[in-house]
Amino acid sequence: MDTSLDSSVADGYRSLSQKARVITEHWASNNLYCAACLSDRLEPLKANTKVVDFCCPECSTRYQLKSKSRSIGNVIANSAYGPKMDAIARGQTPNYLFLCYSPYSWIVTGLFAVPGHFLTPAIVQMRPPLKSTARRAGWVGSNILLGALPPEARVALVTNGHVLPRSEVRQSWSKFAFLGLPESSKGGWGADTLMCIRRIARETGSDRFSLQEFYGRFEGELGVLHPDNRNVRAKMRQQLQVLRDNGVVRFLGRGDYRIV
Repeated sequence: MDTSLDSSVADGYRSLSQKARVITEHWASNNLYCAACLSDRLEPLKANTKVVDFCCPECSTRYQLKSKSRSIGNVIANSAYGPKMDAIARGQTPNYLFLCYSPYSWIVTGLFAVPGHFLTPAIVQMRPPLKSTARRAGWVGSNILLGALPPEARVALVTNGHVLPRSEVRQSWSKFAFLGLPESSKGGWGADTLMCIRRIARETGSDRFSLQEFYGRFEGELGVLHPDNRNVRAKMRQQLQVLRDNGVVRFLGRGDYRIV
């Protein structure tokens, strides 16, 4: 991966935002690879394709690219709220690539991926509708709350200008790929449960918890996030079993768990 951006590809543009878009998309087309399989390239999709910018020619994994000339903060504006929530409910959220670059040296300074299965109702915030005077009056956008993601959700490809080995990137990606399976991805249940587990460790300073404690802390919150589920406790137990089977927690017996 070459971290140099070719600014000459945007010589015909006057708008700074258009220049940045053309330059970063050109770089992405020539340097991005699939983190989900061994494909060393991604294919750009037709302009104005909704939600998706790139697709892997080998495994069909889809990616949306977001670029900024400064560091990516904890909140980033994104696409329409309604379609995004529908995609989460179906377990079809695209994967995201967040690119940081210097507009002075035209160098990629950072790049990380967020697998789509980490995008849950808890991570997506509704923005106020556009005013009646706006060209798209009434349109409701969304924000992605990157700061609320568990640390495992960020798969680094470039850090402080340093390119990470592809094998390391793919290993980080695959570690939590099970959250993208149907039993966990629909509605974002798997990622929400993982987020709750991480909060227990952070807030209590302990790596142990009981099932009753888990209910007490998160049943109401998860019920609000997943209003269509009428048996929240059963779903919580199912997702704990998924996390247990994939080595995230260990069942100690008598309703007790340890975070691995």
